[in-house]
Amino acid sequence: MNKTVTVNPETASSEVEFADRLSKKWESLDITSRFIFAKVMQQKEICLPLLQRLFPELEIADVEYVEAEKAEEGSVGPMGFRVDVYLKNLRKYAFTLEMQAENAGDLPKKTRYYSAMMFEELLASGTTWASFPPACVVMFCPFDLFHKGLHRYTFSQMCDGKPSVLLGDGSSVVFLNSKGTADDVSSEVLSFLNYMEGIVIEEDPYIKMLDEAVKKAKKNTDWRREYMLYEMELAHEKELARKEGRKEGIKEGARMMLISQVEAGIGKGLDSAAIADRLMTKEDSICPIYDLILANPEASPEEILQALKQQD
Repeated sequence: MNKTVTVNPETASSEVEFADRLSKKWESLDITSRFIFAKVMQQKEICLPLLQRLFPELEIADVEYVEAEKAEEGSVGPMGFRVDVYLKNLRKYAFTLEMQAENAGDLPKKTRYYSAMMFEELLASGTTWASFPPACVVMFCPFDLFHKGLHRYTFSQMCDGKPSVLLGDGSSVVFLNSKGTADDVSSEVLSFLNYMEGIVIEEDPYIKMLDEAVKKAKKNTDWRREYMLYEMELAHEKELARKEGRKEGIKEGARMMLISQVEAGIGKGLDSAAIADRLMTKEDSICPIYDLILANPEASPEEILQALKQQD
């Protein structure tokens, strides 16, 4: 027997519109997209020259992707990606690279997380404290996070009051932004930052190769599908969080109303049984509120609500 399926036209229409918006968004993506940046930089011929431009003093000779298996699977997720670079003197250097298109106000703490993750991975691999390689988190941003006009901000741990005294733990954080105005980076680095602004320097062979890699990435149907699925899942999670937040808000509102009613009853000299009877509810349901108000007569309803949450 055939089963009849009823489709909600409004739901179907909204899903089609959402998919259409995602498709248009994909077409508009450039190197400042975290997804495109990660996909393109997982190609050694793109990533290695960029690191060599950013850190010429290190004389970087090679790059090795720490999570090559995940890179092959195309798993990007919400994080940056890790590479180990090998210098000409055979020393190793650990890097995490990420493009951050929006300033959510949490980037400094995010770099702290990446640094911790790098050290945890190194420990897990059997690296001893004494042989820990230097580690650097590099954030690329199309905005000036610190509003000082620099293209490049480099941070390492130093002594308060004595900036010349460094901790020497080997960790550092670099923010590179395309909105800087100072003359503080090389022309090669500036060429990449300009590319983040949509400016293709035709005379720069690396930028031409990078631009071709981005265009090729945009034509990759597997990556397009992966991006759209990831964005759909992200939108679904946000919607669930919004609904959960709304439910929590309704719940808190009801509890605040109950707290006010119990306070009013106590103000009239009623005990918990009498208040419950007036509210046509069970005495057990108001006893926690009743006891907290009696124990904290100066507390506001908001403070009583917070105390109730701690008891939950």
